[in-house]
Formats: sequence, C-alpha cells, structure tokens
Amino acid sequence: MSTDDRPTPSSGLRLRRLALASCFALLAPIAGCEDEEADEGTEEPRDVPTYTDGVIRFSAAFSENAGIKTAEAVMTEISPVVYVTGTLELNELRIAAVGSRISGRVRQVHVIEGSEVKIGDQLATLDSAELGEAQAEILAIAARARVADTDEGRKKLLMSQGIASKRAAELAAQASKVADAELMAARQRVKALGGKVKGKDLGTMSMISPIEGEVIAVHVSRGQAVLPSYTAFTIGDYDQLWVRLAVFERDLTNLREGDEVEIRPVATPEVKLVGQVAYISRMLDAQTRAAEVRVVVPNEEGTLRVGQGVTAGIEASGARHRALAVPRSAIVQVDGKPTVFVATEDNAFTPRPVTTGTQDPELIEILEGVEAGERVVTEGVFALKSETFR
Repeated sequence: MSTDDRPTPSSGLRLRRLALASCFALLAPIAGCEDEEADEGTEEPRDVPTYTDGVIRFSAAFSENAGIKTAEAVMTEISPVVYVTGTLELNELRIAAVGSRISGRVRQVHVIEGSEVKIGDQLATLDSAELGEAQAEILAIAARARVADTDEGRKKLLMSQGIASKRAAELAAQASKVADAELMAARQRVKALGGKVKGKDLGTMSMISPIEGEVIAVHVSRGQAVLPSYTAFTIGDYDQLWVRLAVFERDLTNLREGDEVEIRPVATPEVKLVGQVAYISRMLDAQTRAAEVRVVVPNEEGTLRVGQGVTAGIEASGARHRALAVPRSAIVQVDGKPTVFVATEDNAFTPRPVTTGTQDPELIEILEGVEAGERVVTEGVFALKSETFR
C-alpha cells in the first residue's frame, strides 16, 4: 500500500461515525417495537367503587354491571317465622283399612300395590258360606211373603162375598205383614254382611274401596281364608299429606291454627309448597319441652313422598305487628355486624350498621339505624361490599 492510500486520522473518524449511524439505524425499529409492546401491555384502571369520608361512590356503569337496585324502608305488617324440621306422613283422615265383614275365602284379587282406585272399585272377590245362607234365606222368606200376600187378597175377596169371616181376613193380612217384615230384615242382614240382595250368584261378595286413592298394601292372595278382623287392603290418599312438627315452648304462644307454613323438601329445597297449621297440641313433651304442631300440605302434583324430610317455616300470626322493615336481601354482614347501604345521592351510598328484630320470609324489622323513607340497596349488595371492603 502506498503512502497516499493509507487512511488519514480524519477519514478514520468519518468511517467510525458512519458505522455507528448504521448501527443506530438497525436498532431503531427494534426499540420502536419494544415501545409499542410496552404501550400495548398498559391496562386501563378498573371501574371500582371508592370509599372516602364514609361514603361509597361509583360510576353509573358499575351500577348497571353490578345490578344495583334500591327500595325504601317502610312501615308494614311483619310476622316472625318459626323454622323447624319434620317428616311427611299420610293424612290419617284419608286412610282406609279394608277387610271382609264375614268369614270367607278369597276367590280373586283385582288390584296390586300402587293401583289407583276410586270409590266403589272392586278390590277382591270372596266366597262365603255364611253369606250364601243369608241370601238363601231371603229367597225362602220372599216366597212365603208372596204366598201370604196372595192369601190376604183371597181372604178379602171371600169376605166381600160373605164366604169368609172378617177375622180370617185380618189374620191373613197380619201374616202378610209379618212375612214382609221378615223379608226386610233378611235383606238388611245381607247388606250388613256386604253381599248383594238380588242375584243368583249366592255366597259371593266383593271387597270394595271406600275412598279414592292408591293401594298402599295388599295382605291377601287367591285362596286365602280371611276373618272379619283381618285387614286385607290399605288404601291412602296422597293428594293431601301431614307434617308433624315439634315446636318448642317459647314459640308456641305465637302460633295459631290456620297460620301459613312454607314447606321445602330437604332433598329438593327449590320446591316450595304452602300449607296451614291444622292442629296445635295442648300437651308439652316432658323431655323436649316441645309440643306437636300438625300441618296439612297439598300434594296434588305428587312431588312429595311419605317419609320425606322437610323444613318448615311457620308464620307466627300471634306476634304480627307493624314495624319499620326492609327486604331481607338488603342486610349484609360487615365486620360481623348487620349492615345496610343507605343512599345519600345518585350512585353514592353510606354503609350503616343496623339493629334488627323480627324476620319473616321477605322482610326484616329494623329497630335502629334506618329511618322510614330512606332507600337501601336490595340487589347487588354483595358486589358492592366485595369491591368496597377488600
């Protein structure tokens, strides 16, 4: 290399500057990408309530998303609710035990367990010698009565012709009346035995259902001998059930017959039925200090089963009174104290501890903390609490 071709200090400086410029040009897009990624990763601030100077404030958007709704605290009638558990039973007034009125032998059984029956439906057919004798006696007495009636008519005709005496006609009439009375008695005896007065099939009777319902149990089979004391069938009506509840002494004074009761099965608490108190025992159990309260529950839909466990909420009308109340959904626990959120302005609420009293299924009495006419949050309460008191 010649002396003229060697780089001078100034030209070397220019070369280093060009190299640095090229590096910056190459790194610039990368830095730009990093800045864009940083911008994209920046989150917008969350729309949450603020709690300042004892007042919770939030935006209209938060109110809509949380479903915030309010209601006024009002003076109204309120009844305490007594909560107890019980078991469903058959209504004892709607159970029938069916048997034979006389001794006999089962010819045929017409139903099985679970069969639906109506009043007068045939359950079984029996053969009975006792019934056959009673029915045969009707035939014999009926024949004698016909002869007596004929003799009475003939004696009356002869008396009118002067051939028979008046005394003979009177005796014939008396004999006819006696035969008619005996025939009536024989027929009543057959009816009492459960047989048919007319018909040629002597000694055969039917056991029939006295109520409408379902066959719960069948205790006989074909060919079995039965006695009048034997229960052949049990029939129950499931359209109306009983619940026997044990209510403690302290709650009994406020209960009245006819009080409304909300019944929910333990297995399916979403099912709700409404019954009424039908009976309140006047005797307390010496051990539990509780008395029996019987509730009648409708079951036309057949959703309830005998033996099923239920929870019952009895509205104690004896303690009904006017009070300041809010919906039960307005009450929330804050620091272990019952609290409501009271409206101070649009989308601004103050958490306020309250003293509660009587509760019914929908309302709760407010003894202290809220005035009549003030609005409290009834829906979205837990969302408001969780966002405010983190």
